[in-house]
Amino acid sequence: MAESYTGSTGTVYTVETVLQDKGPPHGRVFLARDGRRPVVLKEIAQVWDLRRDMYARTIDSPHVRKLLDTVPAHKIFVFEYLNEDLLKLTWKKLPSPILRSILKTGLRGLASLHEKDIVHTDVKADNFLVQIALDDDPSKIRLEKVELGDLEDSAPIPNGQSLVGAQLGNDMWRSPEAHAMGPIKTPSDMFSFGIVCLFAMTQVLPFEVDVDKLEPGIEKPVVIMERQLSYFADEDTLEGLLEYLGESNQFVQLFRVLKSGFGDHQPRRPFALWQGLDVENEDAFRDLVVKLTNFDPTKRLTASQALQHEWFRDVRDISST
Repeated sequence: MAESYTGSTGTVYTVETVLQDKGPPHGRVFLARDGRRPVVLKEIAQVWDLRRDMYARTIDSPHVRKLLDTVPAHKIFVFEYLNEDLLKLTWKKLPSPILRSILKTGLRGLASLHEKDIVHTDVKADNFLVQIALDDDPSKIRLEKVELGDLEDSAPIPNGQSLVGAQLGNDMWRSPEAHAMGPIKTPSDMFSFGIVCLFAMTQVLPFEVDVDKLEPGIEKPVVIMERQLSYFADEDTLEGLLEYLGESNQFVQLFRVLKSGFGDHQPRRPFALWQGLDVENEDAFRDLVVKLTNFDPTKRLTASQALQHEWFRDVRDISST
């Protein structure tokens, strides 16, 4: 007999399959049905009340995942099921206009969070949730909905406050200051969004590391931080980051050591000089990513500024649907 749960609204959700099970302390994620449509059930193993309250804060935010129902006795959140995410869609090499629309619409969701002084902390391609009607004919692909999901680790930071003391977010999308355990504010989300844009349009994951090929004693986060310096830092923006972190931050010295490793034998590879990106309006795209990934968090584009950038001009989003 299929497992089922009854939500606070009285709706019965019948489980069809397990979508994700990472084991404790992480909860499971199920695909279920409410009698009419597919839904997602997500077990919230920790700080359930705080995470529920975060969804209540964002209920009127456009293009942010909405909480449909809860199952308090089992600490479960219920969400609408969307059939794709940007990570999977990128590998399918969809037409550029579709990918750009997903990015712009998801950016509107991020902007709506930042307007409420909420930091997402885990911006990555698979958290851009998409409902899309696929077709063998690319011209018939229809984009129906885009939502920024996985708000469970989001945090309000009012009055110029910041998050410190933890390496928040996935390491492949994490900002330099998040690797350094803070201060983390809305610019950290923007760096991650820049990496999402780079990946979505080029299929390049700049911070993907094969840990099996690392030499003994070399740690994955250090390799990622070195690449961040190589691709996105210069003298001025690195100093801006270090000033932002403060001399008491234990990672300041590590950044300086990594910087000293570059030279003729190991030149930097600034993204601003990458050629052959094969992206529509390549110069504007490069400019957008450079400004989103500025190593100095105080100099990065905000979400509202990014929406006005030339590369997003005339790009269709689905804000009105």
